[in-house]
Amino acid sequence: MSILPERLDEVLGEEIYKREDSNLVQDALIRLGVNASDTFQEFYIQYAGPFWEEHIPFELLDIADEENNIESYTLISRKEHGFPKQYLVLSAMSANAVLALDTVTDKVYIVNFEGGDELLIKGELKASWSSFFDFLKAYFNC
Repeated sequence: MSILPERLDEVLGEEIYKREDSNLVQDALIRLGVNASDTFQEFYIQYAGPFWEEHIPFELLDIADEENNIESYTLISRKEHGFPKQYLVLSAMSANAVLALDTVTDKVYIVNFEGGDELLIKGELKASWSSFFDFLKAYFNC
């Protein structure tokens, strides 16, 4: 049984989304000092981004490919906004907000920078999705 949503491979079946070097995923997580869920790791081991879907208006970044990626945006958010180490920034900024994954709880948040960032840092922001799996189902409408 797959730990990814059932129809995800239909949505991301094109060759452009196939990850060629799965070592990039573990290497990036090691550099960031986090251990993300099996679902998160499996998604990025199989698929390379960035991704753009109409259902949730954020560009979902790749973990390591390209200049703008989860690793680079996470490091910026830690340095400039004081994000705790357990959070990964999954998206580029859109309407002054980002998607963030709590690698400890596997919850995904929409974090705006008009107070939402402060709530996230305090642990008071309400999660938008209860797991990365639920986020993938919503994002890719599968």
